[in-house]
Amino acid sequence: MIHTRNVRSSFLLAALLLLLPVRAAAQDRPSIAPKGNPRQVFTELIRPYQNMRDYTVKIQAKVVMPNIRIPDYTAILYFKKPDKFHIKTKNFAPIPRGNAIFNPFQFDPDKNQITFRQMDNLEGATAALYKVEPGEEEKRIRFYNVWVGGSPRRIVQVESHAVRGTKALIRLTYRQAEQGADKWLLPDKVYAHLTFPEGVNSPDNLIVRDSPFSSGSAKMEAISGEGDITISYSEWQVNTGLDDQLFKDK
Repeated sequence: MIHTRNVRSSFLLAALLLLLPVRAAAQDRPSIAPKGNPRQVFTELIRPYQNMRDYTVKIQAKVVMPNIRIPDYTAILYFKKPDKFHIKTKNFAPIPRGNAIFNPFQFDPDKNQITFRQMDNLEGATAALYKVEPGEEEKRIRFYNVWVGGSPRRIVQVESHAVRGTKALIRLTYRQAEQGADKWLLPDKVYAHLTFPEGVNSPDNLIVRDSPFSSGSAKMEAISGEGDITISYSEWQVNTGLDDQLFKDK
């Protein structure tokens, strides 16, 4: 009996030793997949904004573009649910499409195909990376890489890949705003790094130009290489009842 117990103990010890490297490897991983499937994750991201009907915000931007000089500018950005935008400015105002123009409903899982890719480390913080493929109505963008992190969870980085080869990597920081019983995380600053491939006549699939000067618009046609735009947001006003007429083409 004693011999049998020793054999069993030896087998048990060997099994535990074999398991130890596996457990240690699992502990060394930076993170595990996020809770919930992609649809659930993005539904939860949208939920706090369901009562947001419109907003108005002041933006201040610093632009560094290859081959051309664009002065710093200030503009007023108007948004109305689900996806109407208008920009009011006295100057030429290039703004990257995507999350540089904040639309909390942009990645609605009912309108996009979303798949989880991997967990990443962004500046020391863990974030889940998703691939978002827009519906057929979106003709400019092939897909987005979207990183979700923080607590509460929010979109912290977006990379857009345009049909014509242009690309934008956008990083976001947020501030919390309250109005009555509603609370929202709203952009505080956005940093966008833009890449324009050679041979593309216009970066229009990345840039919104609501009120451009003709000279500035012409110069944008020749952009190639890389550029940066930093945008600061202030004076948020939510649910003021913006008129649809504001968003009609003039």
